[in-house]
Amino acid sequence: MNMQLRSLTDSLAWNVFLLTVGSVVYVLGYNGIAAHHNFVPGALYGLAVVGNNMVPDLSLSRWYVLLNVPLFVAAWKGVGRRFFFLNLYSMVIIALLTAYLHCDFGIKADVYSAIAAGAFMGAGAGLILRTYGGGGGLDVLAVILNRKYGLRFGVFYFLVNAVVMLTALNRFSPDIIIASLVMLFISSVVTEYVLSLFNQRKAVRILTRKGEEVVQNLTRVRKQHATIFPGKGGYSGIDVDMILSVTDRLRLRSLEQDVFAIDPEAIIVVENTFSVIGGPLGLRKNY
Repeated sequence: MNMQLRSLTDSLAWNVFLLTVGSVVYVLGYNGIAAHHNFVPGALYGLAVVGNNMVPDLSLSRWYVLLNVPLFVAAWKGVGRRFFFLNLYSMVIIALLTAYLHCDFGIKADVYSAIAAGAFMGAGAGLILRTYGGGGGLDVLAVILNRKYGLRFGVFYFLVNAVVMLTALNRFSPDIIIASLVMLFISSVVTEYVLSLFNQRKAVRILTRKGEEVVQNLTRVRKQHATIFPGKGGYSGIDVDMILSVTDRLRLRSLEQDVFAIDPEAIIVVENTFSVIGGPLGLRKNY
């Protein structure tokens, strides 16, 4: 089952599907809500919005493409071909949707609009980032700068968004800028949530004197992976094993029941993980 799931998430069709759905949701958030309140989004799309405000004769979609083109030209040899072309596809589909997908959700209050637009755009961005591609040329540039100079992705996007907002200060009112910042905050929170929704697991540490029996139950009965670390009690001096395994919230309760059925004196420590990547547990994004 895990191999079938891995094969699906690795497939080109699945990645294109997620990129398409994510792009639609993202553009719906902007065209359907943010654009009607003149909110300024982040990253390259935000620069395109500012450019469109400066030169309205050039449409937003054309501004977006024009800003992307030099990044893609510069990045032709800097990243893997799959990552490059999936980002190129994302850029094209977002530009087309921006030009032709027009709607109005009818939300009038700026505060509600900022929250709703941030939720839509964050969900779209999260779906896009779950693929082997990204949201356009800026993601390609972020990868290149990270490889060559070690610039972290978060720092890079913070700097880009700072430039976007500083540029927008001369073109938009303070109320619009503040509402846009609220939208960006909501968007970043929802993006992280969508990313963790696919990859979040429960890290389980089990302290027990019946390590071999617990591990056999985990690996043979429950079909989960587990790692066993031999140890010694700090106070008692008794030999104990610490077992590390990863599960999801649906199977956590039954795991606890199985462990306590084997060793009623076991200690179980459960931690939330933001993301589990690698091995059979989650796909790893290759650039």
